[in-house]
Amino acid sequence: MIKALTYLIVFDSLGWIFGILPPMFYAYKNNSFPTWMGIKLLDGGPFGKLGIQAAILAGIMFIIVSAFKLLAAYWVWNFRMDGAVLELILLGLSAMFWYGFTLPFGPPIGVAQVVLFILCWRSLH
Repeated sequence: MIKALTYLIVFDSLGWIFGILPPMFYAYKNNSFPTWMGIKLLDGGPFGKLGIQAAILAGIMFIIVSAFKLLAAYWVWNFRMDGAVLELILLGLSAMFWYGFTLPFGPPIGVAQVVLFILCWRSLH
């Protein structure tokens, strides 16, 4: 179960880093949100309503939070309790970004991680 949890944390982290980084770079370079198939990316949520600069700043913060998940995954892989605690804190922070950017895949992945944490909690020390 620890392996599954670690893989899910790494998938979650890298998925958001590589998923958010290109649109944020485009928004910074062009001062507008990118459009894909007629849909403005990252513009639908509350962060988009704050303006492009605020959304870019929030996106950078989300990338940093997602990068810290790699450290948490490494600690969880080594059965360390502090990795689990760090990941749970980062999940809480990520939830703000899932809402702020209206990211639909965040909550299901977050719930799956919490369930795996519950199943693995006694294995951690």
